[in-house]
Amino acid sequence: MRDLAPGQVLARPVLGRKGLVMLEADTVLTERYITKLKELGIAKVYIKDRRDEAARKKADEEISAKLGSADGAAGNWLFEIGGFRGTTWSDLGPLPDIDKMKENDRARKTACDEILRLPDSDRLMGHVALSQQEARFRRLFRDVLHDIVNNREIAEELGVLRQTDRFLFKHSMHVTLYAGVVGLSLNYDMDRMYDLTVGALLFDIGMTRLPIRLIKTNRQLTESERSVLKRHTSEGYQVLSRMKGVSIESAKCALFHHERYKGTGYPFGLKWNDIPEYARIVAVADVYDALVSPRHHRQAYTPSEAMEYLFASGNNEFGLELVQHFIRHVAAYPVSSVIKLSSGQVGVVAEIPRSLPHRPTVKIIQEADGRRVPVPYEIDLTKQKNVVISSIYNYDDELAGEDPSRNPIV
Repeated sequence: MRDLAPGQVLARPVLGRKGLVMLEADTVLTERYITKLKELGIAKVYIKDRRDEAARKKADEEISAKLGSADGAAGNWLFEIGGFRGTTWSDLGPLPDIDKMKENDRARKTACDEILRLPDSDRLMGHVALSQQEARFRRLFRDVLHDIVNNREIAEELGVLRQTDRFLFKHSMHVTLYAGVVGLSLNYDMDRMYDLTVGALLFDIGMTRLPIRLIKTNRQLTESERSVLKRHTSEGYQVLSRMKGVSIESAKCALFHHERYKGTGYPFGLKWNDIPEYARIVAVADVYDALVSPRHHRQAYTPSEAMEYLFASGNNEFGLELVQHFIRHVAAYPVSSVIKLSSGQVGVVAEIPRSLPHRPTVKIIQEADGRRVPVPYEIDLTKQKNVVISSIYNYDDELAGEDPSRNPIV
């Protein structure tokens, strides 16, 4: 606080003791503001670095130019194969009324409340394999989420996301948790955790700008429809790059989360070294949670199968080092989960090995023939290589009244 000077610009909102926003992000500090902040005992504020702002402007200009070229080519190709050159997005179905959705204070508050409860959900936090750092992660994660939801523009977009599709909103929450675990394990400081968390929460916000019928469908999309759906990456970037309190690195999570290691992804076909780190982390978390969730064309994979898929994708879809890091720090089967083994036995997860969290130690409570075990005994799946977990009972948090299988995966 001693180094504050008039003319500096706030990078994030300044919150009072009761969580009320005192000064919005992008506020230019004056002598009066600085004096008042010191009188109120505000210990720390976040100031924009002018060099970072220059770099942001340059990066945004470069990406915008590249998007204009890529989107134009994609649009022409789409309309040629569909046989309706000149057709607009609205011809593919109605677009959501974003302004009206932002005015829904109840939806915004509900979305923010659900997000703030995330660090206190023992069921979801059971997927965190951070050993002695779990308590620290909860505290840091809680502080970061609190700062994020107090940004009015971000909060409104979270409300829009939840109104658009509850399953998509829940998916974004799960991706945020997994990304946060990876961020902490990589020793991210508060600033980097904030940017990663914002990017993870809103990486799919571009989906809210697409024709409604493309989101709420329970069938395979046509090739032309999938081409439109892929536009959610650039649409999301356009939304985030213009929001106060959202860094360009956070916005890149929306743009690049479908890029892949060997350059087979979209929208630009970037190779691994050219994909920003936050977007790499979000991409792995996105695919993992998508795999363990049902889709209209398949059942959900077991967490073990999803982990095996990620491992096999190392240095093909994702960098192997990041995949290994993800697998070490995300617990596929939380302690106390009830699971069924490929042997037909039923057991309870008793211990999660740090090296292979998807192959836990299981306490057997029922034999394959249905007999209850009077004295449960343990099987270490890191040693029993011929036995795998075939299913988990009540895995994660299914949405009452929702059919997550209707959501397309791009």
